Amino acid sequence: MKEKVIEILVYIMSEVQENKRLSDIDLGDLKSQGYTQSEISAAFSWLYDTMRITDGMVTHVTKPVLGSRRVLNEAEKLVFSTESQGYLIQLRELGLLDDQDMESVIERAMVTAYEKLSVDELREIVASVLFSKIGRDARTNHSMLNSRDTIH
Repeated sequence: MKEKVIEILVYIMSEVQENKRLSDIDLGDLKSQGYTQSEISAAFSWLYDTMRITDGMVTHVTKPVLGSRRVLNEAEKLVFSTESQGYLIQLRELGLLDDQDMESVIERAMVTAYEKLSVDELREIVASVLFSKIGRDARTNHSMLNSRDTIH
């Protein structure tokens, strides 16, 4: 399920780059592509837990890096297929991965012993990195309720 949530996040962030408000994104399109309401809700929950949202617009917590970009070394290029390299760049450009996340993804990919990591395999690694972010700051994470939490 987490990999599907990543696909939904890519869709949502692509729409956001077109200067659409979250409320303007066609959820019917996602449902027609076979995504469940639970998966869509999980994607929006992740966005609200990790991104700054003002007036329905997503503001990246970290600003896009101008200038230099992370380049894969020769050993890393052996692990990532051309398609997965492009997917990694896309995730960074959409703001779903920050520099630290990018390094975590690359590090995890390097220890998997894959010869040419596919996009689907990379999506699994990205999901584990992104969903491990939730909960780093217990004050802002409300995906799970504590026994004394109240919904208002």
